[in-house]
Amino acid sequence: MINQTDKNSFEPFGSIYDEPIDNTKLNLERREITSVSSKINRLFVFPCEVCIECPKGLSMLLITSSPDMDSVKTFPVRHNLKIRANTYFNLIPLSPPLKWHLITPKLPLKYVDLTAPYTYQPVSAPFHVRKILDCWFTNQSERCHLKKEAHKSYELIYVYEGRLTITLPSGSYAMQPHDLILYHTAETELNIDSNCSYLTAVFDTNQRKPLHILNRPFHCTSELQQVLWKLLIESFANSYYTKTLMVCYLQEALLLLMQFYETISHETLHVDGKSPLNDLLSEILAYMNKHIAEPITIEEICHEFFISRSSLQALFKTHLNSSPKNYLLNIKLQKSKELIRENQYTISEIAYMLGFSSIHYFSRLFKKYFNTTPSAYARKIFENQNSSKSEAPSGD
Repeated sequence: MINQTDKNSFEPFGSIYDEPIDNTKLNLERREITSVSSKINRLFVFPCEVCIECPKGLSMLLITSSPDMDSVKTFPVRHNLKIRANTYFNLIPLSPPLKWHLITPKLPLKYVDLTAPYTYQPVSAPFHVRKILDCWFTNQSERCHLKKEAHKSYELIYVYEGRLTITLPSGSYAMQPHDLILYHTAETELNIDSNCSYLTAVFDTNQRKPLHILNRPFHCTSELQQVLWKLLIESFANSYYTKTLMVCYLQEALLLLMQFYETISHETLHVDGKSPLNDLLSEILAYMNKHIAEPITIEEICHEFFISRSSLQALFKTHLNSSPKNYLLNIKLQKSKELIRENQYTISEIAYMLGFSSIHYFSRLFKKYFNTTPSAYARKIFENQNSSKSEAPSGD
């Protein structure tokens, strides 16, 4: 969702205005700031109302009521903005470099460092269907049994009328009208009742890891049924745009299915704490640990696993009683202790490797978590190693 910078939507954070402020008359200070990167490492904050005027360029306002970034929002900057006191914000340049004006009382600039950089994700398609290898509609008049060999692509089966049973390595599933199942690289068996009609699509995507909606039947919503019907109709057409439309309709169907899967999983989380997203959580934790020495962000994790920030928050809160940000921060700091003990990198290099915005911010967090600074911890390790060497027998 793209938040709209209008009076009602923006009201929790401030207000909008059109005519530039006469800062001289009001005894305010106008600072020109140049932003060159879409990766934000810090947020401004002031104890009083301040104004933003952005005369040129495309930009997004990153804003939140607290520095933990759990409730962060972005707004396109289409007006001049008044920001409430004690609100955290920065501008993200969409066409860098971006020059903008920050209008404040005559106070020094104040900001807070983020635990990890925030990278704005514009509207894009992280997942897409690369190609449809085969797509056909079958109207089976008599009962039959089919055995299909495994292949390296995805296969979708959508039952339009009648019934069929599909057997996969994960189990057998009785499919009713308007049920759908998606599987990958699996040998299958189909037991098809008489007067059963179904749609099959075989396709490849741009993703290396399997999708999370595999090997379970879904009963399609009316919206999803309409999209699949369009795919079915287009598979019989023969126009210049047929193949492109088929890819678009199949991609739309898969995205609606992912959205539906996340919705029902999210609802289950709030009901009893049990959810098919448990397997997804394991994959996310493995991904975090694998990329711990890289400056990964929560936004990149959501992008990688096709999950919304709110569902990710609920997943971690339910199963780990932590936020994704705090969990990631904890394993980064634990990793920093390991790297300090290895004595191959400087403290600054370790902070940079783990994606911290500055050595000073890394040191403050380290002291907060372990009650000692990284330098003091390194000295202690060094002293203990020397002490062990001096106490070792000489061997004479």
